[in-house]
Amino acid sequence: MLARVLVGVVIVGSLALPARAEPAEPADQALPLVVWKHRVVPASASAGGASVSHTLYLNDCLPDGCSVRPGFDSAQQDASSIANEPVVLTGYNHGADHWNRLVACVRATFAPFDIEVVTEDPGAAPHSEVMVAGKAVQLNSELTMAGGVAPFIGCGATEDNIISFVFANQSSDINYLCAAVAQESCHVWGLDHELDAGDPMTYLDLGSAKRFQNSDPSCGESLANPRSCTCGGDTQNSFQYLVDTFGLQPDLAPSTLVLAAPGTGQHVEPGFGISAAFSGPLSMNTFTLAIDGVAYATSTGPVLAFNGPTPLALGAHVVAATATDALERPATATATVHYAPACDAATACPQDGLCLGGTCYAHATVAGGLGATCAAPIECSSNLCGHDATTSLCTAPCESDRACPDGYTCRGDATPVCWPTSALPDTGGGGCATTGTGGSFGFASAGLLALLALTRRSPVRARARRATLTA
Repeated sequence: MLARVLVGVVIVGSLALPARAEPAEPADQALPLVVWKHRVVPASASAGGASVSHTLYLNDCLPDGCSVRPGFDSAQQDASSIANEPVVLTGYNHGADHWNRLVACVRATFAPFDIEVVTEDPGAAPHSEVMVAGKAVQLNSELTMAGGVAPFIGCGATEDNIISFVFANQSSDINYLCAAVAQESCHVWGLDHELDAGDPMTYLDLGSAKRFQNSDPSCGESLANPRSCTCGGDTQNSFQYLVDTFGLQPDLAPSTLVLAAPGTGQHVEPGFGISAAFSGPLSMNTFTLAIDGVAYATSTGPVLAFNGPTPLALGAHVVAATATDALERPATATATVHYAPACDAATACPQDGLCLGGTCYAHATVAGGLGATCAAPIECSSNLCGHDATTSLCTAPCESDRACPDGYTCRGDATPVCWPTSALPDTGGGGCATTGTGGSFGFASAGLLALLALTRRSPVRARARRATLTA
């Protein structure tokens, strides 16, 4: 409800779209979405109190335009209380591909709810309709500065067969048109304008992508002037209103959360990059990042990118991300990483770690450390699990001169690795033999190429240093 009358409507947001050739027409921009004459239909005045149809019909008015006559609002009769004479809205002029993308966006916007968005005329069956076509002045000369219009706000959502309008031939912006369709149809169902910039029922940030938010903002058109909601109360939760009115989509897909970085088993350095991606039919409500079970960062999105803590103890750590969607359904993702910062002759390892091949490793007393027991390479900071006939231990390639840290010896000829001297078989000699009374020596799930790769700097380290803490 931008104003009691539509004369002198103020544009509260605009989009930098190309100007039209006809100077007398409104610019191709994000115009406000209005309610006609500020009409409100209380629930007590509705037809019988029956629940509203769950079918929403999007009409592109092709190929010959849509004829609209004045009268009591009726989709079956193509009548609207907004028209003051018989008129024709010209058909959607952005092409079939553009239309299909718009329809997909509207369906995604209403995906959480038991609402069917159709593009074929339901005919005599009860439904709600949005004519997505034409220009505002084609419907009524008073609508000189409107991007869309609904005939009223229907408190209680009990009126079927009402037409609302989105004047698609004034803008080609998909996000704007998609939110406009959602807003105008929802006015008829009983929702007011609100002050949540992420929600379709807002005037804020017109032209940005919108989804119904499980939030409780004030009603109104501008942040400077919040007001009470037309159908009662000081705040409005559009998401919960639609759940209460239509119910949830029975086949609503779960939300998912993916840790894009780091990956399980990855070496990480101080300030390593952590990024997550949330997806699903509902908006994200909360996000928490934890390191070894301790909360580290929170975010409300949409960017979920962080720098890891500095420093960490050498060895294995669990990075766990948890998000909830608008229905408080949780989604989780975890990765076990190995904190193994770089080292050289001038840079000692923290916590008395072992420097080998330019990487710091924990001692054997730490899970994943050099010489710690292992069953698979992913358990080791070096990503290399070596074994002889009796023992499987985390190991790493020897230095080029076959040197190893104190307490370790270089063992093997083709692919020599550092092996704890305490774990060597008692052959009377020790050294680098690959066979002996202790049996053969090999590597679990790792070959020569993997060993050579360990001597080089991981490209993931460079990416981690470029990450930025956003929480």
